[in-house]
Amino acid sequence: MTAALHYFATGSFLRDVGQDFVCSLSKTMVCRSIKEVTYIIEEKLMCNYIKFPTTLEDQNRIRRSFFSATGFPGCIGAIDCTHIKIKKPRADVESCYINRKGYFSKNVELLCDYNLNILAGNARFGGSTHDAFIWENSKCKEFLERQYSRDANTSWLIGGSGYPLQPWLMTPFRNPETTGQTNLNFCHIRARNCVERLNGVLNKGFACLSHERGVLVKPDYVGSIINVCLTLHNFRLKHNYSRRMPNYKFK
Repeated sequence: MTAALHYFATGSFLRDVGQDFVCSLSKTMVCRSIKEVTYIIEEKLMCNYIKFPTTLEDQNRIRRSFFSATGFPGCIGAIDCTHIKIKKPRADVESCYINRKGYFSKNVELLCDYNLNILAGNARFGGSTHDAFIWENSKCKEFLERQYSRDANTSWLIGGSGYPLQPWLMTPFRNPETTGQTNLNFCHIRARNCVERLNGVLNKGFACLSHERGVLVKPDYVGSIINVCLTLHNFRLKHNYSRRMPNYKFK
């Protein structure tokens, strides 16, 4: 367990992880430990710590936090995608993972509230997949669409200009022409800043996800490791370990 947590936090090579303990572990043992802990956390704990707000009470709580901090009404979460670097996959699937910047990655969709609590994560798609495509095939989109068709609830997510404008997903004006549109974009940026801060916190807190080295395992396994890091992030928030989180801020 300790070896796995050490790997998630530092991103060290497996041999280095094993040598960091008083009783050294072989590379094989470290690999087995990480895999076992990864699957346990993903299967047993993830659903308990990462939950999308499906009840009116939870949505109202998140709406209030966004409005009190940024003045942006009706928001129940911010959405963005981030690329996690991976090693070169098999030749027959590598086209699915090479992104527009020329390296192999997973394109991970993240949804969070204003306090950086992760509401949903999707690590199934490769780096060549567009953010909007991931959103259109997400369960959160399906839920919000059903909710809107049922009672036209005045709540929505906020996302960047790469996402489609929908009744349940608000995006900024691409070319604001009036003062009102400019002001809306300003408030939108302030509110959506939380998901950008989340990306920074995840990279600082879980160095295995950092761009410098990348996750050097098979793509499917990368998705499980990402899910575990998202779960551990929410775990430390829920259990008041946030004071140990890096002080990572965006202007």
